[in-house]
Amino acid sequence: MCAQCRKPVAQPESGSDRALTTALAAHLRAPVDQNCPADFDFQAAELYRELLVGNFAAALQACFPLWIRAMGEAQWLAWRDAFIAEHACRSPFFRQIPDEFLAYLSDRQADLTATLPYALELAHLEWLELTLGVAETDLPPQCDPDGDPWTSTAVLNPVHALLQYRYPVQRLILDPSFTTAPGLAPEPSPLFLYRDAEDVVQMIVLDALGLRLFATLRETPMPGATLFAQWRECGLLEQATDLHSLEASIRAFLQRMQSAGAILGTILTPP
Repeated sequence: MCAQCRKPVAQPESGSDRALTTALAAHLRAPVDQNCPADFDFQAAELYRELLVGNFAAALQACFPLWIRAMGEAQWLAWRDAFIAEHACRSPFFRQIPDEFLAYLSDRQADLTATLPYALELAHLEWLELTLGVAETDLPPQCDPDGDPWTSTAVLNPVHALLQYRYPVQRLILDPSFTTAPGLAPEPSPLFLYRDAEDVVQMIVLDALGLRLFATLRETPMPGATLFAQWRECGLLEQATDLHSLEASIRAFLQRMQSAGAILGTILTPP
């Protein structure tokens, strides 16, 4: 093989090189606590630090703008710098920095909620919106978009999340005009998030009945009428004063979810 075609052979890193790399990384992550290595250019280290923080900040600001605003400038910068200094990222990709930051906040939930009780839930909701927006999924099964989910089995939008928060943090998403963190009292807040046909993430605020309906249909798909009959037989509707009105409410709910794109249609039945 000619000399020009030979690939360069990687040279093993020496012990001194590893020591320099480790010391430099420690300085870049926490420059106040870790001095710049004596044999490394200080101005170059400052530039690397600026680039590092800038990349991390850009990724976090893109995912958590409302969390940052609610926390306030001083708290945001403190959490950003602590994350860079302390967290051992499991992924080398900048696009997964929001995932790592949410994991870091979850590990320090007590400290975070002492500052703002609903901070972790707000961060999770913002992260979830971003995650659903870029999620890859298999094509949903063929369905009848005009089918009746009351008489046929509903097909849920495959890109969705069903969850319940302790605080109504969705209010900050739906009305992001606040300048300082608003006070939120604990209030069970069930939500259904999904990505619509235009690839826009939508959020539906549910009541207790809507949460139970979605949870049941996700676990055991069935027609709405079958679900209603099972609930009645199991005694889950004993407290209902008007079963006819409740049945009408469930039918109307399923139709609204279908119109909104949370339900794509119904399973096709063989001819």
